Amino acid sequence: MKLFLDIDGVLVHANPMRKVEFDDDGFYKFNSKAVAVLNELSVDNIEIILSSSHRHRYTLVKWKIIFKRRGVHFNKFSIIKSDLSYRNSRRSEIENWIKLKKYKPSEVLIIDDDKSLNGLEVNFKNRLILTNPYFVLNDNLEIKKVLQEKL
Repeated sequence: MKLFLDIDGVLVHANPMRKVEFDDDGFYKFNSKAVAVLNELSVDNIEIILSSSHRHRYTLVKWKIIFKRRGVHFNKFSIIKSDLSYRNSRRSEIENWIKLKKYKPSEVLIIDDDKSLNGLEVNFKNRLILTNPYFVLNDNLEIKKVLQEKL
């Protein structure tokens, strides 16, 4: 399973009326409930593909350290690679990566708050968990529903 994962609005709230907390390493603290929900997934069978706009800030090695330090227990990580000189929508970045890697809908789960993802092809939109950016990822019911219905 390939898990396309955003940070803002998924692991960290994106409410402009609330202050975002930072960890000692200078990056955001992750919401503990969101981390717990992620860790309920079968981590051995899932590769996190970081699709967040923050993905360009650090190397893959640094991202692994950041996630591990915050208690996210996944072993496989990668980052969507895209040209920084041209700003694509999150939807087009994920669609392009899926096409490049030839992923089937059953191989993909997308957790993001970006509303452009509502425009995904229906087979991949069915694999989308669209979070409320103010409240982050806070339960696994929708994830379980997507994984059970679409496999």
